[in-house]
Amino acid sequence: MSPKSLSTRSLLDLLVLFEQSDSPILDADGNRLYGVPGWTVAATTSLDQRDLTAWSDRVGYSGSYSVPHGDERTHVDLQETEDPNFYSYRCPETFRMKRVGADAVAVFDVNTNRLLNELADLLNIAQVLRARIQKPRIERKLWNLGDARIGPALTPVWLVRGLSAHVDEVYQSLLDTRLPDQGLILSAGHDLPPTVRPPRHYRVAYLRDALVDYSPMPRLDVHYLERILTSNEDGIKPSALPVEFANGVLRIRTKTDTWTVKGEHQPLAVAYMYEQARQGRWELDASEILAAAYPARRTEEDRKGLKMQDLFKGNDKWREFIANPTKGKYAFNLS
Repeated sequence: MSPKSLSTRSLLDLLVLFEQSDSPILDADGNRLYGVPGWTVAATTSLDQRDLTAWSDRVGYSGSYSVPHGDERTHVDLQETEDPNFYSYRCPETFRMKRVGADAVAVFDVNTNRLLNELADLLNIAQVLRARIQKPRIERKLWNLGDARIGPALTPVWLVRGLSAHVDEVYQSLLDTRLPDQGLILSAGHDLPPTVRPPRHYRVAYLRDALVDYSPMPRLDVHYLERILTSNEDGIKPSALPVEFANGVLRIRTKTDTWTVKGEHQPLAVAYMYEQARQGRWELDASEILAAAYPARRTEEDRKGLKMQDLFKGNDKWREFIANPTKGKYAFNLS
């Protein structure tokens, strides 16, 4: 189990650190440390100390420290002090000795096992299908999360670090004919040029797009991942809206399930709600929705006694996709 639940923002920050951990840092003895120094963590993420402690390991201390020098920054050598909470360095501008907190020069490496299992949880990958999660196919670069149900079929899902730097090595590895000929590659890095195509029938998705940004807690947009898997196009992006309604099928980014809306009146109601949402109107009066669902009943008198429950009678699915936030008001259920 995860040591502490992460918010969506914290998970995105953690993925940034995961991606930045691709290059080594030298400690005072010249040993290579893989991770991110504390000063970079503070400058590039909003992770608090609890999240950092729970989701990363302190693997050592950098042998140098980045400090201002004129209009630029430079690295200075660090020295241990009698106080284990501080290191010292010589200021390149004043030549005086200064101190810096040990947390600022510590090197933090994201706990890969915890992160992989967090992503596998978001994909609802069963524990029995995670057998290879602790054995990277390429050390510190490529892992198999297991098989996830994305759309109608189970699909092998991979996580890659530093794809842009190691694309040749990663893609060559996936050409191995002992592996399935298709799969989904998740990357926390930058988009590859469209001319760099994945091998065989593999597809690449970027986690900053796949994570639903408006959800407080992490949710993966499985519908977006399915579109990537089933399309030959490059550069596919998630829907601009959290809701999509097309060909009678309603999709909400935070839900893995879809709703095929059937009948004469229900599709009219959902289509109206969707069109209003596209215009920024998310909460609607029940009377307004019912008027759109029953166009032949032109007046309120004609619709007297009709309720939303009558409109969706015999279909309990609507309560999963449509919320009733306040009395008489209805909206898509985005939670």
